[in-house]
Amino acid sequence: MQSPVFLDHLPDFEKIGGDKPARYRWQRNQSLLQLLLDSETIWTKRCACPACGEQSTNCKSFSKALLDFQRCTKCNSIFAQRVPTQEKLDQLRIEFIEDGPPEKDREFEFISLLNWVSITEARIERSLDHVVDIRFSSQMAGWKETTERLSHNRTWDFIDLSPDTCDFTDLSAALSQSSPKAVLLPVELDRVANPEMLLNAIKKSCPKQTVLFIASSCADGLEYEILGADSPSFVPLDRLTVFSISGLQSLCNKVGLSVLECSTPGRLDAVILDTHFKSEENSNIPFWSGFFKDADNNRLRDLQILLQRSLKSGILRFVAET
Repeated sequence: MQSPVFLDHLPDFEKIGGDKPARYRWQRNQSLLQLLLDSETIWTKRCACPACGEQSTNCKSFSKALLDFQRCTKCNSIFAQRVPTQEKLDQLRIEFIEDGPPEKDREFEFISLLNWVSITEARIERSLDHVVDIRFSSQMAGWKETTERLSHNRTWDFIDLSPDTCDFTDLSAALSQSSPKAVLLPVELDRVANPEMLLNAIKKSCPKQTVLFIASSCADGLEYEILGADSPSFVPLDRLTVFSISGLQSLCNKVGLSVLECSTPGRLDAVILDTHFKSEENSNIPFWSGFFKDADNNRLRDLQILLQRSLKSGILRFVAET
């Protein structure tokens, strides 16, 4: 299994800690509160880790703020103890789709995804000239335009975000009709009620040897290990399952996917931790405060590369095959 390193630039903290990201987190918290107060909301209790299947009674508490989360003692994944229906989750996400011009700062992220597909295509020595994007384009203005402009000799189909059943019937039908060479799944796995059901639906609806590009938040990331539920990346309902590497590997094996590549290409960990340990209330933490006290961009970049090489960054990417 390959473990490549992606040398992305370091973002400004404002991209994750500014007014717009903060407003988005408040909106998602508001949606969660509405769910919790709605007596008609249907909740499903997770009796086992959605990644590796370890019984939830053997897992430790991770957070009890608004919605209870557990950390699996077997695979280290983090998961909500109970989840609403998939249709309800989809409806709430659709409410936050904003019309307007695309954000220019997201193009670097888009190019990184396109490069991921191109590099994998070269590595496996097989054409991936037809890709299906699952729901990403619905909430990322500019993504379709970027694929049209920069995806040479590659066609794209886009499955928009819409309320679906728990077994993803509509998504399965769209995939079967498209018959892709590759499927891009960059944000969904964290946000669905049943990740195993989603991967099963994709596997059963695609031809053999379809390549899946799966991205998720990473429970093994240093950001989560140090900050825990205080991490700015921990945003229920956007985070219902935070997979560890071994947890996602277990899930892929359970579904019958062959994992070709694993990497953690996150760009945010060093910047998030730098801001955290330079704050007044955290300025006297042993080792870390001293490490970040005089850290410049070169030191932060070196730390980010180390985290990627050690598979300890906050975002993981898997390349798998049906």
